[in-house]
Amino acid sequence: MNLEGFYNEEYLDPLVYEEKITRLEYIYHHSQEMIDEFKDYSSQNGLKEDETAANKFMDWQLQMEEEAHTDGLD
Repeated sequence: MNLEGFYNEEYLDPLVYEEKITRLEYIYHHSQEMIDEFKDYSSQNGLKEDETAANKFMDWQLQMEEEAHTDGLD
């Protein structure tokens, strides 16, 4: 799939789920902020900015979101 520019999560999420795009493509078409966060995460963890790093980054982000939601329930 040939994407250009940025798209919202409602558009990108199904594409990742249906494996029409990779998580790396998701990051690079979500927002500049996500790209910057991914680059920082990769740098801080000594990772190349590749699909493996994208998977780790997205998993880490999900974990942080889950922790933020559960912290409010205590």
